[in-house]
Amino acid sequence: MALVACERQPAADPHNREIPWAYGPTANLATEVHLRGTGKEGGVAMANGWTCRVEDGKRLIVTARQIAPSHPLLGQVVLGVKLFDKSGQDIKSFESPPIRKDSATFHFELTPEVAARLWDVILWYRKP
Repeated sequence: MALVACERQPAADPHNREIPWAYGPTANLATEVHLRGTGKEGGVAMANGWTCRVEDGKRLIVTARQIAPSHPLLGQVVLGVKLFDKSGQDIKSFESPPIRKDSATFHFELTPEVAARLWDVILWYRKP
């Protein structure tokens, strides 16, 4: 009988961690801009997903995984960013500068309280 040693996984660093994200609704009350940005209407999505990460417990960094090489909304829309705690309570909102092919990483300053409570993020495309 072989025994396998189990390695204990280190606890996640609460000050430097990935944050789950999802797009805002893409049905019913969704705007045309949001639907076009997500690729639900009118062709390809502006980005092949996003990465959201708390850094140093002081800022949220939102980065496009892969920005579309061209999209009619590039330079025309911003990213709405809404932060939620574990209970689903809205705790903070931000708006990015216009999304551009060469500029699709956004930094948002967080208070220690907001950073500690942050559980997930909802993203949506909208006109500035």
